[in-house]
Amino acid sequence: MNFGAPNWLWTLAILPLLVLLYAQAERRSAIKLREFVSPRLLPQLAGNVDRVRRAIRFAFVLLALALAIGALAKPRWGYTYEDVKRRGLDLLFAVDTSRSMLSNDVAPNRLERVKLAAQDLITDLQGDRVGLIAFAGRAFLQAPLTIDYDAAVESINDLDTKTIPEGGTNIGEAIALATQTFGKSAMGNRALIIFTDGEELSGDAVNEAKKAADAGVKIFTIGVGTAQGSLIPVEGKGEGGFVKDAKGQVVKSKLDENRLHEIAQATGGMYLHLESGPQTMRQLYTEGLSKLKTAEIDARLSSRPIERYEWPLAGAIVALIASLFINDRKRTK
Repeated sequence: MNFGAPNWLWTLAILPLLVLLYAQAERRSAIKLREFVSPRLLPQLAGNVDRVRRAIRFAFVLLALALAIGALAKPRWGYTYEDVKRRGLDLLFAVDTSRSMLSNDVAPNRLERVKLAAQDLITDLQGDRVGLIAFAGRAFLQAPLTIDYDAAVESINDLDTKTIPEGGTNIGEAIALATQTFGKSAMGNRALIIFTDGEELSGDAVNEAKKAADAGVKIFTIGVGTAQGSLIPVEGKGEGGFVKDAKGQVVKSKLDENRLHEIAQATGGMYLHLESGPQTMRQLYTEGLSKLKTAEIDARLSSRPIERYEWPLAGAIVALIASLFINDRKRTK
């Protein structure tokens, strides 16, 4: 069980204070009676008051107040599920997780910059399904198409260069997997957004892009890095450790924009260079994604908790009514 408005629960702290005030009022009342009324007349003036019943009545009022506060806090338990139809796009993010994405020619490094950019784009989405593919020497579907944006962002944040155990960069396999993943989704509303430095070490990305175009997939390529490039740090070896080739020479990774232009143009998509800040993703959305034709898609909403405020509210009403029927006067014979 949880609460939709938990801040109301803080007001329960006044209940012990009310109990203390009640006890003090009862004690002061008894002291004043003994001070101003002689012991002989005390039973006649105050003897018909049943203090136990009065305490019980106060307890019922206190219970009613506590339950009313509980109702205001909107207690929730149990879940409801709904299948709804929405209009939107099907978007797959393909993120390069090869070791070259550790290059820091963009801050803090290429992969971390991609994570920030993907989150910037997701922030602008409304009703579109998103999924995630990670690729290096192989490509794997990390998150299926969903409208649960929180889950998608979590999957993106979990990416690192160890996500795919096989080294290299196979953009073509990522495109093929995306085409397969879209499956029977509506033609015209499919888009693949590839974040990479473009250094393809295996596969034939342009040929796979043409196949994707035939399947109704538009590809938008996002270039990460700089033409000057930078060295690739080796994780776990401390400062000064860099990736080396078979000849023992350090490897410099550079952005290959030409390849990324070819891939995007093969599907009628567009290429953008990833700049710092959210402007690149805004441009992608306004000049690219917003022009795609949305389609009606089936999407299962995330589970939604059911509010049960009526139960404590009903209990509060019953307790309050019960207090009205409790008479604190003793019956006289």
